[in-house]
Amino acid sequence: MIFQAKRRSFRVRLTLLIAIMLLIVTACTDSATNKEVAPETVKLKDDPHAIVYYSTDLPHERIGDGLSYLFLIDKQGKYTKIKKRGLELNSVIPLGQSLLLNQKEQMLTIQADNNIQTTPYKEDCKVPAGYGQSSGKLNGGKTYYSIFNGRFSDDMKYYISKVRWGDETKHYCKDIREFVEATGNDGKHIYYISSDVEDPSKKFFHKASIQGDQLKFDSKTLLEKSTEEGRFMFTKLIAVGDDMVGVYADLIGNKVELNLMQVAKDNKTPFKKHPLLQYDGSNTKYYFFNKESIYLKDGQVYFVDGYGDVYTYNLETKKLNKKFHLNDYQRDEKLQDEIVYFHNDHLYFYHFHEKSKSHQIETYNLEGKVVNTLKLPDLKKEIGRDSVYLYDFKILHH
Repeated sequence: MIFQAKRRSFRVRLTLLIAIMLLIVTACTDSATNKEVAPETVKLKDDPHAIVYYSTDLPHERIGDGLSYLFLIDKQGKYTKIKKRGLELNSVIPLGQSLLLNQKEQMLTIQADNNIQTTPYKEDCKVPAGYGQSSGKLNGGKTYYSIFNGRFSDDMKYYISKVRWGDETKHYCKDIREFVEATGNDGKHIYYISSDVEDPSKKFFHKASIQGDQLKFDSKTLLEKSTEEGRFMFTKLIAVGDDMVGVYADLIGNKVELNLMQVAKDNKTPFKKHPLLQYDGSNTKYYFFNKESIYLKDGQVYFVDGYGDVYTYNLETKKLNKKFHLNDYQRDEKLQDEIVYFHNDHLYFYHFHEKSKSHQIETYNLEGKVVNTLKLPDLKKEIGRDSVYLYDFKILHH
């Protein structure tokens, strides 16, 4: 009975986590299609400036298919739209001269001339949904990986997630018996945090590596036994010297405490908790719905909250500094239609601007100056009436 109660508690907390990520998702989607539309104006070989990925969410798919739009955008605002199947919480992986796009049953390799090579997966490699910004690259950028949360085992004794990895031509997969809450890498190893099924307050820290067709689980150690009412990761994990750091939120009564965790890569010493900010917990406006909203520069950890404030935190002095506020931003826009992304010491903010009724990409230097605004007035029309949600945005070339 105690074990069943704990499993129910885990399922409740898992549902809460998913509900937070999908808070604003309410509409149904049109039926899926594999047809590519719109004339090709930007190709990968033309060095596109940015990529934007929209997809349906799992609860509102029809017949389990889904629908996605991938836009390749150049610096003048021209774009190519690639319309394919959907995969919830998916992310696009730039690898070599190609883009890799996970599908439920295939891997799509979008080549320099925008031709798409489809590699089918075996039955045991298929996935139902993604896991936010869980993708990354290792081994000098030659190897990709993606982690997908999946389902409980049939006997409800453990959770099953799946790792896919490979290169532009070879693709592999392996199950892990963990519910993954946060991921990151240092270019050599994958690090991730998981919850225990029997006791969700237990958090574990994992280190894994990829060697060809083998996924090696180097270590699993207890991170902590949380005493808070609820927790979810605000950002992905990033490497800072011998540590991995990430921002997380603790739900405590009617308050939300935002903290930064600093974990030694070998996890042989207790992780350090750095208190950052407190918010009203009666709403989720503080949450930016974006695991990419973290960056490291000159010993300063940058992060962005849901109110559009950009902060820095110094791990040595433990000083928090509000650096700047996103230009003309108020928390009244569509939460599923905005993402920040750090690249080459700049912050890029893709969102639908209510005043101009246009999507746009704003470029900030790290001091907060807007150095460019690229308007994309036709993107909303290209998506049409399909209920798709923004899951990924990346800058390929500054």
